[in-house]
Amino acid sequence: MTCAGRIPSVEIAAIIPLAQLQKQGLCEFRYKDETFLSATDIAWCDILLVVRGASSQALWAARQAKKLHRIVLGYWDDDFLCVPGYLPTSRYYSSPEVRSSMSALFKLTNAFFSPNPKLAAKLSDIHGTKVEVLPVVLGTDHLEPPRRKSPAIPVLGYAGNLGHTFWLNSFLPPVLEAVASTGSDFRIHIVGAKPDLAGKLKAKTTYTPQIEDYYAYLAFASKLDWDIGLAPQHESEHTTYKFYNKLLEYTHIGCAGIYTKIEPYVGVIEDGVTGLLVPNEVAAWRDAILRLLAAPDLRFRIASNACEFVRSHHSWAVVAERYSAALAPFLEYRAPHVSKLYTVANDLAGRPLRFWQMLRHYMKGYGFRYVLGPARRYALSLLRQRRS
Repeated sequence: MTCAGRIPSVEIAAIIPLAQLQKQGLCEFRYKDETFLSATDIAWCDILLVVRGASSQALWAARQAKKLHRIVLGYWDDDFLCVPGYLPTSRYYSSPEVRSSMSALFKLTNAFFSPNPKLAAKLSDIHGTKVEVLPVVLGTDHLEPPRRKSPAIPVLGYAGNLGHTFWLNSFLPPVLEAVASTGSDFRIHIVGAKPDLAGKLKAKTTYTPQIEDYYAYLAFASKLDWDIGLAPQHESEHTTYKFYNKLLEYTHIGCAGIYTKIEPYVGVIEDGVTGLLVPNEVAAWRDAILRLLAAPDLRFRIASNACEFVRSHHSWAVVAERYSAALAPFLEYRAPHVSKLYTVANDLAGRPLRFWQMLRHYMKGYGFRYVLGPARRYALSLLRQRRS
């Protein structure tokens, strides 16, 4: 399996499920960032799974796999064909080079998968075959049930990465100000996205910077004492193709969640049972927060119901079974042997050129500063290989 980076969505969408299949003896599984993927890696496998594939390096890997008679599978958990302009990734995914890579990748894959039914339907039309829906797992296989909390000042929490900073600071401040104006007592804890709330609210506000390591974040989140998790979503068509990850995240924390009344949360969350669904209006969010602040028993019931839903739909065992069934047509395949001479020659001749092409695409889409991190890691990787 390969992807542009080992981000949390990659862990829960593929790495954990495939690791479970390996434990069951159904496959041998390896992950490698596409930046460092080589012909030697592709020659090792029978099946190449390209997750969130869009780059020139992902396209090269798929072409190389097909040339060596490997099965190529694709997986998207986001609609990269229509990334809106308000997202920082828009310039990259709208570039002609990246769109060309994505189009070619679709044609090379033997099958495609997605966790979102709406996205799967869209990709089915493009791919020409049915794209199967595969659920993601919770990051941990041990989900603690929520506990009844002793009377205390309730904590409102928001968790999101730095890419959510603009949305956080444009939508939540007026909502929280409206709640505070009622005289309700509460505290605020923001994780990841940097809030701009200093001096704007009387409520005590705590900020925790983004935790890059996913499993360190899970350990941190399991100890949070939140009562209510806030999950406003941008009301756009792009959002409807995403996965309802905030439900899993806030269930892991053990709090009751409030979510924007939009897909993918509509149709999954039962309003008032596993969460609250509200339109993105200040008054609606104010009222929803006030409702939960005044009802600790309702908060506990919602968190408990959400826990049962996640256990029954997103446990490691449940998702691994779905993966096993979906991949069954491919797991018996054995690809032909590839000589060591071929892979070594290919790696020596092609890797620097492929890496430069990938960096050029990233520079066009994100700017020069963005590529310094990948370039540095790549150089260090080559240096370690030579020393060994």
